[in-house]
Amino acid sequence: NGKLDRKALPAPDASQLQASYSAPQGELEQQLAAIW
Repeated sequence: NGKLDRKALPAPDASQLQASYSAPQGELEQQLAAIW
């Protein structure tokens, strides 16, 4: 819809793409992960 100024956003941080998977720990995290 054109309401976002994409030029004002910072460049993507590639270091987050290289992070390893971390499984949910605890009952609350497991419930939240099940939602997504």
